[in-house]
Amino acid sequence: MLRTTDLAEALALAQKLLATAFWYRPDGCYLDAWARDDDVLRRLTEARPGAQVSFYGDGHTAPTASVMLGVSDFVQASEALSTWAHITRCYVLWHDLKWPAVPELGLSEEYKYAELQVACNSHSIDCDEWAAEHTVFIHARPGHDARAAWLAAQVGTRVVGPPAEGW
Repeated sequence: MLRTTDLAEALALAQKLLATAFWYRPDGCYLDAWARDDDVLRRLTEARPGAQVSFYGDGHTAPTASVMLGVSDFVQASEALSTWAHITRCYVLWHDLKWPAVPELGLSEEYKYAELQVACNSHSIDCDEWAAEHTVFIHARPGHDARAAWLAAQVGTRVVGPPAEGW
């Protein structure tokens, strides 16, 4: 929905989108970052004690680890994301929310596929490639592209890319 080098701008848009949600639970949110070496892993966990680390590959010496952190509110999510974005690619995902019904488009309230994500230093939801920009993603039911466009219009923006299959 938005690509920008200004993380504060991406987070401000995310906050506006959360305000358009029919309902959301502020602590229904987590951050995930990728550590591809020991130095990045150390910096991430030192910056946010309490983060959970999952290694991919052979034991605790694998070259890649996922570092996940649960947060309790938007401010905590913003602060943690800002810290981690200076270290590596990462994202914040609000997953416990509902998009409102849009009767004029034939769309009922959406819970199952309703998510909002800010990916830092990446153009993909998986943060698998580095980019100089941060990207705001609306997650919606497959085939409901009109919902993303409608949500974008509610916050004064537009969809900037084609739909992508997510997780």
